[in-house]
Amino acid sequence: MPDTLNITNIGFQKTLKSEVFCEGIGLHSGKKTSIKIMPAEVNTGISFFRQDLSENQEIKAIYENVCDTKLGTTISNKAGHKVQTIEHLMAAFMGLKIDNAQVLLSGNEIPIMDGSSRVFIDLINTVGIKEQFTKKKVIKILKEVSFFQNNSSIIAIPSDNFSIDYHIDFDDPAIGIQNKKVTLMGDNFDKEIGSARTFGMLSEVKNMHKNGLALGGSINNAIVVDAGKILNADGLRFEDEFVRHKILDFCGDIYLSGFQILGSIVAKCAGHDINNKFLWELFSDDSNYQIIEENSISTIEEINFAVA
Repeated sequence: MPDTLNITNIGFQKTLKSEVFCEGIGLHSGKKTSIKIMPAEVNTGISFFRQDLSENQEIKAIYENVCDTKLGTTISNKAGHKVQTIEHLMAAFMGLKIDNAQVLLSGNEIPIMDGSSRVFIDLINTVGIKEQFTKKKVIKILKEVSFFQNNSSIIAIPSDNFSIDYHIDFDDPAIGIQNKKVTLMGDNFDKEIGSARTFGMLSEVKNMHKNGLALGGSINNAIVVDAGKILNADGLRFEDEFVRHKILDFCGDIYLSGFQILGSIVAKCAGHDINNKFLWELFSDDSNYQIIEENSISTIEEINFAVA
């Protein structure tokens, strides 16, 4: 048997090897919430299940189901049932190339954990990732696609890789202008993006709490900035952690396309709302993209022949 065939690089769909569980505080409610992430069958994608409901529990993680983009990305089903703050978990799925998973929730929120994708990535890596021996499908950008709104924009151009060139510009000098370009291949999402935490201004956090919003937000799960200072005692994980987190959010939101993307992305001062509107723009014209199969070995018989 030849040892040159690397099955993990062929391009099969992936799921978890076994279930994982975590619990934490919900960003919106400030209450304890828990999730169980479970393996799922091929071609089923990512679905959330509200176990606190007696019916209509399933909410598919697709861009058409986005119903709110304030303080995170919220999706809902036809019955009006919602799941809030899904972007950090979705980013973990995208970064680890998980195609199929079921997420069982105790309520309507994904726990905020440390404000990044770190905990979700570590949990999935602990149990391992399973190859499903069914072709992975990806979206290939065929021509330039863009969405502009005020000072924000997202542009995608054809490429054989998935890269993001992101620009942010904030008034607070602790953030200021930051740029980051990264090509996401292999496991570098985990190393370069997955640990970057969400952030906010102290004045905004106080105002939101006063108005009953983001009750679970704190210095334990976000970088808090005030007049040019980082208030977190442990400082930043990266010098440019702010723009890295915006890339993380983009990855989570863009994975609501249902597939990995092959294309070069240039984003400026975007956010959850712009990310979702870009997907609507992308899918508004069939000539913008093509859904292709990533691997060339299609059946178990062919795999057995290849390794025989």
